[in-house]
Amino acid sequence: MPTTSLLGDDATGAAFGQETRGHRLSGISSRHFLKLLEDQGRVGFWSIDFDIGQINGSVGLFRLLGLLPFTRLEFADVIRMIHPADRGANADMMAIIRSGQAIEREFRIIRPDKTLRWIQNRAEALVDPDGVPTRALGMLTDVTEQHEARILAGEGWQSYQRLISAIAEVKWRILPNGKILSLLRWEDLTGQTLEAADNWGWLEAVHPDERDGIRSLWAECTRTGQPYSVDLRIRCLTGGFRRYLMRGAPLCNADGSVREWIGVLIETAPLTSTVSAPPVDAVKALDGAHIRAARALLDWNVEDLSLKAGVSVSTIRRLEHGTGNRTRLPHVEAIRNALQEGGVRFGLGPDAEIALSLCHRQD
Repeated sequence: MPTTSLLGDDATGAAFGQETRGHRLSGISSRHFLKLLEDQGRVGFWSIDFDIGQINGSVGLFRLLGLLPFTRLEFADVIRMIHPADRGANADMMAIIRSGQAIEREFRIIRPDKTLRWIQNRAEALVDPDGVPTRALGMLTDVTEQHEARILAGEGWQSYQRLISAIAEVKWRILPNGKILSLLRWEDLTGQTLEAADNWGWLEAVHPDERDGIRSLWAECTRTGQPYSVDLRIRCLTGGFRRYLMRGAPLCNADGSVREWIGVLIETAPLTSTVSAPPVDAVKALDGAHIRAARALLDWNVEDLSLKAGVSVSTIRRLEHGTGNRTRLPHVEAIRNALQEGGVRFGLGPDAEIALSLCHRQD
């Protein structure tokens, strides 16, 4: 829209020598619009004649720079107000404008009252009929609030990343079709490379009893776009399984479709699922209930355990029925070793209680 159309029909007519036909002069000029902008305290306008070298600035310019109105000001004075860390990269602004090029720069200034503000300077050159730059017009804008918001957002993101790194063993990004975008620290945990883990290969490190359930849950979540949450056991470099909570959430496109999934793997149990023996005190704490439970997990009878452990049936029965107080520790260790070889894992739970789990035997 031409500027004159904002000033009313009378101003337009007058500009072309036409009669106003009774319309009253609006009394509006471009100065009113500039004042409306500058009164917010964030914008100032300036011009400079290259031969004179002195800046002709608006009231808003001096307000933005923290100077008294219509202070004598040269471009070099503005350069001296720039923060020392930004001054070197912006000392060439006048030379660039004099060459006829437009500029758009952002930098910090230190005002006379020692306050620091972020300023955007946009300017372009005006040329004479021969194409020689003779003057420049510019606009300064206070962009401090935008910079502070970006800084706060950046600090918030860094804090979030530090928090996630502190509580998560693995961070992952996966496409809905299973293609892995990133899988940070997975190889350190499992020994499986990213190439081997891609396209559902990571399920090889998940306990076999839980793989089908994880696939089904993933299919449901990708269909509905609901967050993903599942407890699972991961085979680690030690050869044993450790329990984790896998949490994921979708990142969506503007149309609501899922672009990718992001998530974390958080350990939810102590590191107990290894093939190494628990402490001696824990071995001593094995009682009949633990042995019966372990046999049940393996579907063994007493004779099976006796054969595997090399311990007599009567000794096992005494231990299982609580009459084995005189059972020697080597017998208890032999029973525990036989059960563990069969696939039972003994460890300590959160309250130092004996915990049992069933794993596939590692060949």
